[in-house]
Amino acid sequence: MPKIIPITLQAKLYILITFSLLFFSQFNHANQNYSLENLSNVKTIVQDKRGFIWLSGQEGLTRLDGDSKITFSLNNQDWPLPFSWIHDIDLIDNNLLLATETHGTWLFNSQNGTIEKQTVNIPRQSHYHSIFFKDKYYINAPNKLYSYDPKTNKTLIINNNIAINNLVHTKEHLYIAGNNGLYKLENQKLSQLLNEPITAMTALSNAVIVISQNKIYRLSDDGDSLNISHNEKLNGLTKTFYGDNFITVSNSGKITKYHGLSLVTLPHHYGNSEPVHPMSVFQDASGVIWLASSHNIQQLTESKIHNHKVIFDIPINANEIALFDNEIVIGSYGAGLQNFISPVFEEGINNLFSKKGLKIFTLLEINADLYIASSDGVWRYDKSLKQLTKLDILEDTMVLQLEYHNNLLYIGTNYEGLYIYDLSTNEIIKHINIADGIVSPEVIDVLLLDRDQIWLATSSHISIYQPSTGAIKNLKSPNKSKVISLIYVDNKIFASTLGDGILVFNRQGDLLAQISKGHSFTEMLFVNDEIWVSGKPGLYRLSPRDYQITLVANTQQYTFVSSMLVKDNTLYAIHYSGVLAINLNESQQFHSNVVISKTTISGNSYLLNKTIEIDSGNDVITLDLASLDFRPGMAKKFQYRINNNQWQQISNNQLTLTGLAPGNYHLEIMATNSLGHWSTNKAYTEIHVAYPWYWTIQMRTTYGLMLLFIILFTAWLLYLRAKSISHIHTLLKNDMTSYSRMMKVIQRNLHLAAESLENDKIKEGKQLIEKSLSELNNNFTSQEPDNLEGKTLAIAIPFLANYLQSKYQVKLNFTLDDHSDDCKYEIRADIYKIIFEALTSAIFNNDAKIFHLSLQEVKQKLWLTINSDNDCFMQLESKIKFDLSSYTIRQITLKHHASLNTFDNDDGSSQLVISFPLMQLT
Repeated sequence: MPKIIPITLQAKLYILITFSLLFFSQFNHANQNYSLENLSNVKTIVQDKRGFIWLSGQEGLTRLDGDSKITFSLNNQDWPLPFSWIHDIDLIDNNLLLATETHGTWLFNSQNGTIEKQTVNIPRQSHYHSIFFKDKYYINAPNKLYSYDPKTNKTLIINNNIAINNLVHTKEHLYIAGNNGLYKLENQKLSQLLNEPITAMTALSNAVIVISQNKIYRLSDDGDSLNISHNEKLNGLTKTFYGDNFITVSNSGKITKYHGLSLVTLPHHYGNSEPVHPMSVFQDASGVIWLASSHNIQQLTESKIHNHKVIFDIPINANEIALFDNEIVIGSYGAGLQNFISPVFEEGINNLFSKKGLKIFTLLEINADLYIASSDGVWRYDKSLKQLTKLDILEDTMVLQLEYHNNLLYIGTNYEGLYIYDLSTNEIIKHINIADGIVSPEVIDVLLLDRDQIWLATSSHISIYQPSTGAIKNLKSPNKSKVISLIYVDNKIFASTLGDGILVFNRQGDLLAQISKGHSFTEMLFVNDEIWVSGKPGLYRLSPRDYQITLVANTQQYTFVSSMLVKDNTLYAIHYSGVLAINLNESQQFHSNVVISKTTISGNSYLLNKTIEIDSGNDVITLDLASLDFRPGMAKKFQYRINNNQWQQISNNQLTLTGLAPGNYHLEIMATNSLGHWSTNKAYTEIHVAYPWYWTIQMRTTYGLMLLFIILFTAWLLYLRAKSISHIHTLLKNDMTSYSRMMKVIQRNLHLAAESLENDKIKEGKQLIEKSLSELNNNFTSQEPDNLEGKTLAIAIPFLANYLQSKYQVKLNFTLDDHSDDCKYEIRADIYKIIFEALTSAIFNNDAKIFHLSLQEVKQKLWLTINSDNDCFMQLESKIKFDLSSYTIRQITLKHHASLNTFDNDDGSSQLVISFPLMQLT
């Protein structure tokens, strides 16, 4: 079997440095997807109310959002302007007033990108400055100053011979600066305030700051004046975004901050800029100073950290720091012990180390002595004796970590696992290695939770050792890289890794979360309710409650090795080129404005966002998102939710939506700033996806009305049916009551007859029986001719006419077709039944005296027509108030698919017409 040669620690460190540099390269450009290098000769820089940065120059008008840029110009077909060269920008609410080189003055709408030319009556179209003040435009065309009233469309010349370098205004006055001095506009006339060349000028709320060759002036609106001298070449000047102070930038790069009222210099942390001749200087809402020159644009940020440069003559400057005797000391990776600020170690101390012992991994103060973990075992420095000795613990062993508790020293090694050393007996009492169950012999960190739980960070995973039982539990975790540091906070264990982010476990070893997957972290330190984490690159702050991790400003340029400590409310973190000192006093968090910078709907792009209305879910919506923080830092994160559902992460700064179902959607968007803090500001938009034509609001209203009509009509029919059934039941009940009464009379008579016969009252009994028979005979003889009884219509109808005449004194005239009796008997019987029921119903319900009946075949139909001298057929149309005759007639017509119609005539007569289709009758 071939021998496996382990990678040396030096080679590992080289690999880590290479990885860190690659990661830093990606990190440094993650926050900005555009370049400012091609933006030269920028004349004006402003920031609008939403937070966008606008630049004007020879290339056109450029909008920056921190992630992308849009340039409006003559050469951009996507975002065209009728010109490119823009000298000046003035903010007017949501509009930008543009002074151009070749096309005069224009008003640009920053919300939708539309532009409108101002009809200024100025012969020359080269305008250097355009400014809006007290409802008028003031325009600098070379050597002339004009005023233009947009309400009256009148242009006036204020001065026709004045060289102007700058126009600014306070709340009350307009100031004009140039090589001939400073002027103030009063009553449309200029009065000179200073008679010397002005190099820069800016306006505060009620005063103007003016810089001449050797003085800085403060001239207030009420006439007060204050000045101080300077000996710099000052061409850069801007008001601070917050407050009423100002900042100057000299041509040599010196930045100075002044109090706006007293002109006293104020402290700041910007450092210096590149030595350039400033053309425009501006401080934005996040505190970034934009410095434009003919060469480039610089972005300067305050750095409230101090870097102590520490470099030793060693191949890899990967060093450690620790507190010893309340002083910071350094353990180098090859140069032994080193002082940081105060001299703790005397000269020549490192001569006592072996060559391998000069490579130090960990420093730990125990009982006023300094214990040193090195490539050559464990060493101890005795401060009182100022002696350095090697402990007789491990021979030729690379020691990576030291931890101390209850007089026990826990020693993590590179190849031999963990040793537990008793300082009171100077003996090793326990050795835990692969044979005992840990996953790797390289123990990088040791976390002592309690007497019976020791967590070990190894090159592979994490092992938990229980001293009481000797049991070892290896945790299942998603990391494939080394675990570097362990810390116990808020009843949870946090583990930093080289490439897999930070793992969070409970005390039982269950994985709770994985933070910043893909990032490399080293040391962790709990300070002021937060976990500070050193990374490769950057320094971070992690909340143990919600796991929000944020970058510490201006640390992204450093790659940190491992150790950190706190002294005098200052955190010290060591990196490859020194020690970074950070004041722990809380700084105010900047909540950047979150906006939708561009909306694209099926290929058509629009500025900002608007209520989005699309015809169907097939349309593709792309939203370009921006967090308007222009500081360097972390790549910004975005998340969104629709209609108050769960928040969804977005992989970059673009959100694409398609396949939306018809309906209305409310979209919310959150984002982090450049340091990783989630901003309290949100972006919103509404999306309306149109319904198909058959499901529009109008059609749904129609469907609803139709459904309501159907329900009401059905209810009405059910109501009629219920009333009809009730009426039929009443008729049947009355008929049954009549027959029941007759039967009871007969029953009573027969019962009395039986009693009379029993009492030998034969005559009386005979009379009762005869009475009963008479009752029955009367009932039978009163039977009306209500059915055909096997006869033809030609016989039955004349008989019926005679019957009606004799019984009811009603005359029936009739006309019968020769083919009336050609159809089936069942049909003829039903037709006769209709005739009988219609006539008797009319006689009983109305005072009808004369009827005319006609039965004829016409056009394949048999027509039954009955005319009456009274409106006696109308009850046949009623759905509620009808008798059994009406019910019988309707049932027969339905049976034979016949049609029934009744008519009222003007003379008070009525007509019943029923047509029977012959196809149904044969």
